[in-house]
Amino acid sequence: MKARALPQSPEELLEALFAIFPEYRARYSPIHDDGPSYHSVLIAFSTLFDAASCSQEQLRVFGALISEAVAQEGELENAFGTCLLEHLHQIKGEHVLRPYLSKTAREKTHA
Repeated sequence: MKARALPQSPEELLEALFAIFPEYRARYSPIHDDGPSYHSVLIAFSTLFDAASCSQEQLRVFGALISEAVAQEGELENAFGTCLLEHLHQIKGEHVLRPYLSKTAREKTHA
């Protein structure tokens, strides 16, 4: 399977999330009035994310996006780590999403 290009802006990240989870588009609400950041997009998304209601295909594609993002240092990697993976157990998504994550991404769920 060819790796998909990582989002290069917070807006691209948001569109990538909507492509995976189209049902979230109508429910998504920014967490502040400033322009989006990778962190703000993932914080807002994490309040909506319900791993138990996702299809296996959604989890597979989302897991691949997360795994690709955390494989590279930078703002996107940091945002996935601190705004989603570190809190995955709190939003009851760790057991469902964990099988779809790379070893590096799984390690960040315990940071």
